Amino acid sequence: MDGVPVWAELKITKNDRFTISKSQIAWHLGHTRCGGVSFFLVHDPSTRLVFLFDGGLAAKLHGSRLSVLRPAARWYGDISAAPCALRLAARESWIERLDPASCAPAPCDDGAGSTNENRDGL
Repeated sequence: MDGVPVWAELKITKNDRFTISKSQIAWHLGHTRCGGVSFFLVHDPSTRLVFLFDGGLAAKLHGSRLSVLRPAARWYGDISAAPCALRLAARESWIERLDPASCAPAPCDDGAGSTNENRDGL
């Protein structure tokens, strides 16, 4: 999309839930961890709404009720608006990932500079 890779997993709810396989969860989490952009686009036939969730939330989405997940949706609305919403969300996600400030080390309180000893819990 717009020259950058984007992955959208399409899902449909049944009894206010949708399923995500273990391999899909692993893929989306790994893809996000490596800097990729992915989403779940979930259609709820009972409301005729479509919900857009970040792929990095795959483990939290699995097994949860859509009615509970609604606040975590990046966007929701009519299916006719979904392509535009997906495009905007993908663009925003890539801008966040490509922002040099997001890669900068956190400022050090003691003024001695920064180290990577405790970075990312390693």
